[in-house]
Amino acid sequence: MLATQTLHNLLILDMAEATGLKKITRFDGRLHIFQRPSTPFWWCGFHHQGSYIRHSTKQRLLDAAIPVAEKWFTLQQAEILTGNNALGGRTVGTVAKAALKNLEARVRRGERSAAYYESVELVIQTKILPFFGSMSVAKIGVVEWEEFKAHIYKQSSTLSRATLHQFKNGLRLILNEAYRTGWIKQLPIIKDEYGSARVKVPRVWFEPAEYKKLLTAIRKHAKTLKETRWEDDVKELYDYVIFIANSGLRTGEARNVRFCDVSFHTEINDGEKREYLLIRNIHGKRGTGDCRTMDGAVAAFNRLVERRGIKNPKTSTEPLFSAYHRDMFNTVLNDANLKWTTHQPRRKRDLTVLRHTYISLRLLYGASAFDVANNCRTSVQMIQDHYARWLSPRLTKGLNVRKYKESAERER
Repeated sequence: MLATQTLHNLLILDMAEATGLKKITRFDGRLHIFQRPSTPFWWCGFHHQGSYIRHSTKQRLLDAAIPVAEKWFTLQQAEILTGNNALGGRTVGTVAKAALKNLEARVRRGERSAAYYESVELVIQTKILPFFGSMSVAKIGVVEWEEFKAHIYKQSSTLSRATLHQFKNGLRLILNEAYRTGWIKQLPIIKDEYGSARVKVPRVWFEPAEYKKLLTAIRKHAKTLKETRWEDDVKELYDYVIFIANSGLRTGEARNVRFCDVSFHTEINDGEKREYLLIRNIHGKRGTGDCRTMDGAVAAFNRLVERRGIKNPKTSTEPLFSAYHRDMFNTVLNDANLKWTTHQPRRKRDLTVLRHTYISLRLLYGASAFDVANNCRTSVQMIQDHYARWLSPRLTKGLNVRKYKESAERER
């Protein structure tokens, strides 16, 4: 019986090829099984309400493709009978190409960073498309999202809430593109239910003693790289650490800063005249803004100008930092035993810790949460939830200050 059916398929195929086509039909001609010239796989399709709905069987051999096509056709007919209006239309894979193309154009216009595009593309290509790729974009909803979550949790049961949120953002980018182009009539509501509110955790930072240890470790590492091709890189890393720890820039913002964006200014604090830098036209996560540095950033900036041979920093459009020093920074952290925090639970440090160090030190030395938030282009709520409330009393300088002598005497 099987041999007879296979022979029948081959005869139909030979007839189709004689007319220049690779195509057979099933179910009284309603299901078409064909091979497209641009792919080695067999495809299947049928007509429905003026549209031709097709699907790849992912099979190279006809005998293997036929049962896959028949099963798909049967399920599609069941969808029609149950009143599913999301049949056919653009697939998630097709819309994803358009969404990434649109995002790439926004990167060229300066609306988004290249790093953001790379991270979104990685999520879409490795997580979203393998699961949703062949689905109709009109069919995506909370049910499909829950199925995706179950699939992901099977691969990694310890997946964090933040990572899952990145996957959701990748899918939302595709859905927004479909809605914007009219391929779907409304955006589906994809919402996760959690047993409790998100637990606020402190940001990892360098305490003053650890920060000094870090700078010492970089200087020590620089001696080992003297007269090598990495000599300039380690010198720039040293200035990078000081500059970010004295300005609070995000890593993405630091990569976009140019020499012409920086200007010198002076101020008087506690009767002492100090020089600081004002960084304008900052591009990053929160759009654009300005930043006022501590005086420690001035020397680092001057060394960068001298090392790079910038004759007139005011007109130079070269980026302030020529490289992203993540790998060398991690090497120094490991050598200095600073990669992991000492408190429990232990947490890893990376370049973002430098921004957290600036914020935490400013709070410790008496700056208001509003001023710090304004200078770091974030919210006061963020400063309070992730920095101020977690600072240890052992580091607080003004906790036991007595402003009035009379009250102190009454306490005795």
